[in-house]
Amino acid sequence: MEASVPFLKPRIAAGILLRVQTTSVILAGIGGGIAAYKAADVVSRLVRLGHEVHVAMTAAAQQFVTATTFASLTRRRVITEMFPAPHRTDGEGLFPHIFPACRADVFVVMPATADLLAKLAAGIGDDVVVCSALALRPETVRLLAPAMNEHMWRQPVVQRNLRALIESGWLTVGPEEGALACGTTGPGRMAEPAQIVEAIVAAIGARKGLLRGARVMILSGPTREPLDPVRFISNGSSGRMGQALALAAAAEGAAVDFITGPVEPERLPAGPAVTVRRVTTAEEMLQAAREAAPRADLMIFAAAVSDFRPAAPAPHKRPKAERGASLKLETTPDIAAEICRSRRPDQLAVGFALETEDGPARAQAKRAAKQFDAIVLNTVEAIGATTAGYTFIRADAVESWETISKDECARRILEWAAERRKKNASERTERKNT
Repeated sequence: MEASVPFLKPRIAAGILLRVQTTSVILAGIGGGIAAYKAADVVSRLVRLGHEVHVAMTAAAQQFVTATTFASLTRRRVITEMFPAPHRTDGEGLFPHIFPACRADVFVVMPATADLLAKLAAGIGDDVVVCSALALRPETVRLLAPAMNEHMWRQPVVQRNLRALIESGWLTVGPEEGALACGTTGPGRMAEPAQIVEAIVAAIGARKGLLRGARVMILSGPTREPLDPVRFISNGSSGRMGQALALAAAAEGAAVDFITGPVEPERLPAGPAVTVRRVTTAEEMLQAAREAAPRADLMIFAAAVSDFRPAAPAPHKRPKAERGASLKLETTPDIAAEICRSRRPDQLAVGFALETEDGPARAQAKRAAKQFDAIVLNTVEAIGATTAGYTFIRADAVESWETISKDECARRILEWAAERRKKNASERTERKNT
């Protein structure tokens, strides 16, 4: 059965953590399988993202990973018994199989073994994980990360139980195909921690994010303009800023159309809400932007588009000349200017500028000429770096941001955009009612 949350590539998101605006309560139910060791990594990542994470473990799960491991990661007591000796007299102390489940925003089961799938589907609450599931609120996001032997996975009864859970609102991520602990190879391998975290973050964003329901178009990376079949004109843009913007927007609930020039694979964002389109030249980026822009609520022009291209690219590799060579250049299309000329009144547009002198004045002039709602002024030191100083410029205000990470810069831009969208929507409603 296909997962209801698309398969993701863990190498894309490895090491990338974005602290989202809204802290959520996440309850992790750990099942009895060797893949429980991966669950510890998922819990660690969620804690580092700033979420309040609780853990419930079946007795079988404790045969693979100890409760002490999860207690150390979460700094919270792990739920292992239905009726433990009360360590305090509030609801969570007396009824751990009900609390914190009844206030969880997300409940994730990993590994979701064949046994747990059957109990969850039938509502058999004889352990703390299934009882926690029975105590969830209707609005709680429910996510399964199945893992088991390939023959178990293919059993009709297991697939029937999984279908029943999906039909009742559970999401799934994985399993993948690969080498299994039992020595076989096939479907049944639990999704990687990065995949599971991405699915959780996307689900939280869809429910609680500042940009939930919005669509964001992001142009990122450099472009390359060919001199001949092997040489090109380009620049040093790494695509880090665009990637940070895409991941932050997805974490806040937006659907993201990510259009990027040539960058390293690790600079490509991934997630259920992110669609990546790779281009090479400025002309190709313009065409992709033309297609994506009409459905966007927010457009962010973070790409470092080459300003010039060879007027007549050679069809064959140019030979090296003893005395050098002259090259006739022509300007590339101004993507942002063209797209913004035809944008709707309700669309927001944010641009980027990099200047080596008289930066604020030139950036403000560029903002006005290209009809941006705001523009972010970079310094040369920002190229390829993870941190930099930025100036956020609007028609009515200029904000100097100290040296911050590109993740933090992305967060601030999107926070402003969310507030601006909210304000614009309120003003449109007032005009309609008057």
